[in-house]
Amino acid sequence: MPAIHRNRVIYQSEALFLSPDATGYHYTGKGGIGLMTPPKSESEIAGNQLGELLCGWHPTDGQGAWPAWNAWPYEHPRHDHTLAKDHGSVIKQLKRIQSVNYGFTVNRVDINQFGQLSRLDSIVTEQPTVNMDFSYFLIDGENERLLEFNIDGHTNSLSGALSPELYQAGNNFFLLTVPEARDAVAGDVRLDTDAGFGPQSKTVIALGNGFITDYSVDVSVGSIPTANVTLEGMNLQSDIGETGLNLPAIRLTDGSKVSDAWEYDADNNQIMHSDWANTCTGLYSLPEAVTGYSGCGDIAALRPGDVVIDIQDASLISVSNSGTNQVPQKGTSHIQSVSLNIPMARTTLQRLGNTFGFSKSLDVPITATMNVSASLSEVKRGNVADLLCDCGFVDLTVTIFPPECAACNLKTGEPAMVFGFKGCRLESENFSSTIGDNKTVDLSFTVQVGGSDDSRNGVFISGYSASQNSHGGFPPAWTGAGGAVNIPTHPNDGALDAATAAELAANTDGQVQVLGYRA
Repeated sequence: MPAIHRNRVIYQSEALFLSPDATGYHYTGKGGIGLMTPPKSESEIAGNQLGELLCGWHPTDGQGAWPAWNAWPYEHPRHDHTLAKDHGSVIKQLKRIQSVNYGFTVNRVDINQFGQLSRLDSIVTEQPTVNMDFSYFLIDGENERLLEFNIDGHTNSLSGALSPELYQAGNNFFLLTVPEARDAVAGDVRLDTDAGFGPQSKTVIALGNGFITDYSVDVSVGSIPTANVTLEGMNLQSDIGETGLNLPAIRLTDGSKVSDAWEYDADNNQIMHSDWANTCTGLYSLPEAVTGYSGCGDIAALRPGDVVIDIQDASLISVSNSGTNQVPQKGTSHIQSVSLNIPMARTTLQRLGNTFGFSKSLDVPITATMNVSASLSEVKRGNVADLLCDCGFVDLTVTIFPPECAACNLKTGEPAMVFGFKGCRLESENFSSTIGDNKTVDLSFTVQVGGSDDSRNGVFISGYSASQNSHGGFPPAWTGAGGAVNIPTHPNDGALDAATAAELAANTDGQVQVLGYRA
């Protein structure tokens, strides 16, 4: 640790990560097998026919004493330490983050009684309120996929959030901070061996069981398209280091911790729990922070000049865009901004015997909105009275192409992101005219989100990431048959290899679970 106190924390030294499932396995072993590291006993390795696949990582020096049999050099007939190279963390980094805010509030009830003016105690009767919000520049839909939105463009993007078997426990979020004047990218690895620093020089703020409560996108002239996300969580913790740390999640079945593996000595060093056999050992390690930008030809950010908005001329009085024409049609309003909002308010479901809720269910129906602001050009015939008998729906799209150089033909390639609002209705059309300003028109459309079987109503997001990777746009926590198999399961976003999948299918002892399993 540096001998001089820190003056400040700035964006340079921070990076934001998340895991696909709050209470599931946060490591992968050989071939993508999910792993809760470290196991509680040697029998979980030696006594299992997949034992050699379940050996855990040994943490970075100084991060605590793991059981000797769980360290990769351990020699055992069922353990080939060379397999450790295939182990990885399922935690992923969110890219192009611009801001992060977080905090918590504890709600207490004062206990008073007759005969005494002051309170006897102030007790907590319900779970603390934990919050986080962050913003990022739009890129290719990968951030949205990691946030559990489906980005294949064909399935309602909120389908997973409506399914308890896919989104029961929420996500864990991790904010890494490295020492002052050091970059989180690359610096987080170099600090492990730099003299005077080491792993203990890094800290992590971890939010457990985070559920999205609001997602919005803002696109306007002169500004980079930006997404804003608001979360509610069930727990918040701070850690020293970034390897082999306790998960911040709460087990929703009974309100217990998912992990309480470590104790700390007088010097705040991490040591094995004194009652190891009876404790819980769900740990996490953060992957290396990366830029997510490979240079010229890659997408650093999307631009307002590469946006095409099709609102099907659905306005009543003003002439508005229709189709994907690159050259605006004569008389159409000149769009200045568009904002998309998907409110995802939740109700915490509770029961006696559990201070924490056993679920945070979405409040339905969910009504998403698209607001368009434009400089008025021409008007057309329209009559508000005719809306009384109008039963038509329209499909609106916001398409954002990758940045392009000047050419004869523009916006002809694959879009970076597409936001489709299917089954919209016009809610309002307001005009404003003042001295010194251009006359403007503001349009507001709404759509109700449909289920996974409804292809006609809802929000459909597609991203360039879906077509360029094997995941096809499906979120990390979406599971296969029986909720047992998660694709992707491997750190490199690959599926289970055939040999491992066959061995897993043949396993009948019940000890092995793959990534995505929820206790």
